[in-house]
Amino acid sequence: MTTSARLTNRELREAADRLVDDRCDVPAGSVLRTFSRSVRTALLDGVPPAEVVAEAERRTKELLSQRPANRGPRHLRLWAGVGVIDVPRPRRTR
Repeated sequence: MTTSARLTNRELREAADRLVDDRCDVPAGSVLRTFSRSVRTALLDGVPPAEVVAEAERRTKELLSQRPANRGPRHLRLWAGVGVIDVPRPRRTR
C-alpha cells in the first residue's frame, strides 16, 4: 500500500476514513478503536512498517465482520468477552 518504509499519520487517517465509510452500521468510535488495536497488534507481530496499514485494515474488517448486528448493549458485552453480571436470587424459605 505504501511506497516508503515508514508508517505515516496520513496513511493511517485515510485507512480509518475508508473503514468508517465502509461500515455505516457500526458506530465510528467502535471502528476507530478496532482499527487502533489492529495497528498496535500488527506492529507487535512484527509486520514491516510499509505493510502495517494494509494489514491493520484487513484485521479490522475481519473483526468487524464478526460483530453482531444491532442487538443492543448486552449482546455487545458478550461479543467483547465481558460477562453479564448474574444477580443471585434470594433463597426460598420453607
